[in-house]
Amino acid sequence: MKTHARTHAIHGLRAACLAAALSAAPTALPAPAAPDCRTANGWDAACLRRLYAAPAAAWPAPEVEAGVAWQELGPVPAVAPTPASNPGTPARVELGRRLFFDPRLSAKGELSCAGCHRPEKAFTDGKPLAVGEDKLMGRRRTPPLLAAPFAPRLFWDGRAGSLEEQVVGPIANPVEMNHPLPRAVARIKGLDEYRAPWRAAFGTAGPDEATLAQALAAFVRTLRPEATAFDRFLAGDAAALSDGALTGLHLFRTKAGCLNCHYGPLLTDHGFHDIGLSFYGRRNQDLGRFEVTRNKADLGAFRTPSLRNVARAGPWMHNGIFPDLKGLLRMYNAGMGNLTPKETATADPYRPRKSPLIRARQLDEAEIDALHAFLEAL
Repeated sequence: MKTHARTHAIHGLRAACLAAALSAAPTALPAPAAPDCRTANGWDAACLRRLYAAPAAAWPAPEVEAGVAWQELGPVPAVAPTPASNPGTPARVELGRRLFFDPRLSAKGELSCAGCHRPEKAFTDGKPLAVGEDKLMGRRRTPPLLAAPFAPRLFWDGRAGSLEEQVVGPIANPVEMNHPLPRAVARIKGLDEYRAPWRAAFGTAGPDEATLAQALAAFVRTLRPEATAFDRFLAGDAAALSDGALTGLHLFRTKAGCLNCHYGPLLTDHGFHDIGLSFYGRRNQDLGRFEVTRNKADLGAFRTPSLRNVARAGPWMHNGIFPDLKGLLRMYNAGMGNLTPKETATADPYRPRKSPLIRARQLDEAEIDALHAFLEAL
């Protein structure tokens, strides 16, 4: 009996040890690290092609800062979110398209929405600052519209919370289309050519301010970036990106830090950041979103633009200060502007503080060229 008891005890001890060992063992081996495609002479394009031959979900892990809720790059959705109050029926979209290209929405009948948002320029106008009726110049550049159908807040400072709110802002703005909305509505209401389309879209013979905004917003929600080499690459055409552009894609997701703000299908986080261009205390001061919210956390912060079709959307930044895309990349690589020691020493609660995401990246000239080639492919 004692022998049997001792045998059972030994077997029990062995089983317990085995169970403990199994519970301590990892359930799966860690995934192997992606190979480093750098060489003494730069980046190995063939190595990068092997890494990016898979679908985007299997690409190498990106390098992003802690806390960034990034999304992988991908194709632009075919359909944008649409409020129940403004279904994008074909009749509304077509009416909005006609209005978008009609200069009679401006006070003097000379400037349409498309006059500043030109399709061939990524729906901006190619000017450093917006120029409206009577050649009056605004404080900021005309923003591209390619991310507008998907953005939760619009304008460079986010002051509009919907497309319906945003689309009528430029009509009434004195330095843009300069047409108070009641007068703009009255003019369109007096045009026979709009009566039938309005009835088809809204069941009424003519507009009011709400249906004018709804028609324009319905059209803007249909805007999409022009398909590019990057879209073909995402769809499986491995040869669509040159070696330089492919290297740029990898840098964009890793060393260059671009994915911290420019991610997802539209290459934007739809957020607001201070990148050091507020010109605080100087002649061209613009404090961005702070001017809307009066929240000091928003000092100098501007909306992150989409990088879709970015090569044709210059000059760049909210103030159009960069006429050359490669020059802009060099400034990002340097960490943009920095405060002087005197400015740093001054305890000014209103001095904007540059986002910690903006810092020097140590890209060499060949890497800047590669990043530029990728942006050209977007």
